[in-house]
Amino acid sequence: MRIHPHRRIRAARARTLIAWAASLAFLSASTAAFAQDPYIASGAQSLLVDTSVRASGMGRASNAVFWGDCPNYWSNPALLASQKGIKYEWGRTQLFPELAKDVFFTTKRLTAGWWGIGLFAAGRPMKSLGGTRLDYGVSIATDVDGNELGRFTSYEQTQSLGAAVSILELAGHALAASGVRTPPLARFGDVSIGWTEKKTHVFLAATGITPTGYQVSGDVTTHDSGVLVRATPYNAIDYPGLLPEVDRVLRARVDVSYGGSTQSYNDSRIGYLPGGSDPVARVQRKGWAAYVALSFPSRAEEALRSRRLGWLPAWITPLVTWGKAWDREVPMVLDPASGHVPGVRAEKSGWELTIANIYSIRRGRVDDPAAFVEGTTSGWGLGLHLRNVAGVCYDRATIPQAGFLRPAHRKALTLYVNPITALAKVRGRRAGQDRQL
Repeated sequence: MRIHPHRRIRAARARTLIAWAASLAFLSASTAAFAQDPYIASGAQSLLVDTSVRASGMGRASNAVFWGDCPNYWSNPALLASQKGIKYEWGRTQLFPELAKDVFFTTKRLTAGWWGIGLFAAGRPMKSLGGTRLDYGVSIATDVDGNELGRFTSYEQTQSLGAAVSILELAGHALAASGVRTPPLARFGDVSIGWTEKKTHVFLAATGITPTGYQVSGDVTTHDSGVLVRATPYNAIDYPGLLPEVDRVLRARVDVSYGGSTQSYNDSRIGYLPGGSDPVARVQRKGWAAYVALSFPSRAEEALRSRRLGWLPAWITPLVTWGKAWDREVPMVLDPASGHVPGVRAEKSGWELTIANIYSIRRGRVDDPAAFVEGTTSGWGLGLHLRNVAGVCYDRATIPQAGFLRPAHRKALTLYVNPITALAKVRGRRAGQDRQL
């Protein structure tokens, strides 16, 4: 997309901010010269900004991280299948205060899940459901002599819909509902698949602020897909253990998982007004993860109930969890003449330690040569969770940025409730009281 020099209206600043917002190199007004790098050639750069604050603290390695209350289904739509109940997520990041203090990346998302089916809405079908917004702040339009012609706010707004399903979990619930007794099919593993559609509007310059009425804006629709394969060789936390002697001392759960996803697999192009277009980068991700959780032995839970502390395990189970993740990411753009042009592979890794289901510590590392980003990440989370019923969590992360920019600080708040589980527990308590009467 070429911009005539006297028409730039500080659009170069907007394009630069887009690139930094994605922790990439600077963009010029014409990206044709940089087509060899899919990151730089890509339009709609906000689609390259990871929305997950939790994953940011883990080195942005999250493609196979299925556990916890905030799986990164932006990276891998299949992770949406692990959602339970109704959840609202809010996140905000000031991307680079040393360059522009009014540039923010904000997310507002709503998810719902049950029976291994997860649904995701952010700005669709109703705008009030939220969305993702990359706000570049106020830009100033000037003529060739530097005289101010007007001011406008540049931004990228994405509205999304998504769905995912855990195949074995759904089959187990369906069979149980039909009266067929089967062992828990998802106890030792599962396979999930997911899909997301994103509609992005990019607005870089306003109409009517120059004699020529110059404007830069565009729209694009992209599709993401993902798969998650989980193997759970041992789980004595959610099910009766197979090793009673061990479970009397400490109950444990062990998992390994693989996640694969492709963002913008439909190879869309964003068309700009009044003319020109850019390809949207297709990003392929593959990731592995390992997870271990430890919890109260059965005897300890029974002792707590006898002392009227039976509510405690519901809040602090599992006692300790540890997870490690490794991701590889390759961006590419579609060249009509030669096919897909792959970029440089990025390596990401990180870990998470959670104590008493309340406090989490996260560390990670990013090695992304194409984006000129290399360094360590850190983060923490604080939450209160009533197991399978409701909860709230707050997350912070510090991530490296490209070039000379200082690390960015991210924060997010998540609220969730499982109304079906809550109603079942209330009914169970009432039934127990009736039996005592």
